[in-house]
Amino acid sequence: MADFVAAGGVKGKRRAEKAEPKQANSGEKAEEPKRPQNPYWLWLSENREQLTKESGSAGVGAVGKLAGQKWKAMSDVDKKPYETKGADLSKKYAQKMADFVAAGGVKGKRRAQKAEAKQANSGTKKAKQEARAASGQPKKPPTGFWLYLCENREAFEKEAGSKKPPVISGIAGKKWKSMSDAHKKPFEDQAAKAKAEYQTAMEEWKNNGGGEGDDKDEDEEEDGEEEQ
Repeated sequence: MADFVAAGGVKGKRRAEKAEPKQANSGEKAEEPKRPQNPYWLWLSENREQLTKESGSAGVGAVGKLAGQKWKAMSDVDKKPYETKGADLSKKYAQKMADFVAAGGVKGKRRAQKAEAKQANSGTKKAKQEARAASGQPKKPPTGFWLYLCENREAFEKEAGSKKPPVISGIAGKKWKSMSDAHKKPFEDQAAKAKAEYQTAMEEWKNNGGGEGDDKDEDEEEDGEEEQ
């Protein structure tokens, strides 16, 4: 080493050169900090199990509606622990984000990537649905629950004060579960008939060359609503 330095060499230069590209790439490798939950979401997460029991549904809409009502009715004293924790988490998030950006990270990049992926997936799903329709593939029949929901949708919307599918589905699911077999029978009989017709139509479609090279049947739920 003494001879190396005497000849004009710089001690530690190679190690420093190796460290430079590692530091330059640290911003790309570092994961963008996740935005923390606000006070309301901190409270909801802590009480989700109880809220689910009270609402009679695990549906996001039903739980969210009940949680919103209870949060608004809470006193400032009861909210304070969650607001204090929320403020602390926000402060830590701001510091982590500042460090992330200083290291070369791009704020909002992860969210943009998720949005792009979601849009691409949506386009793919729509293309598949259009392809199925063009192929003449029979549409999957509704269930007894779905027939019941459709027949009573207007009443459910008035009761819920909302037209959002998750909310309507939550109310319908709760009522459906409490219905007697006698009241369910007309809808289930209608669904059984539709299913039999669907199976016959599918056989004819496949016998005529439909579905070649495709092992999957149509499995999308109507409007994303299903029995709760």
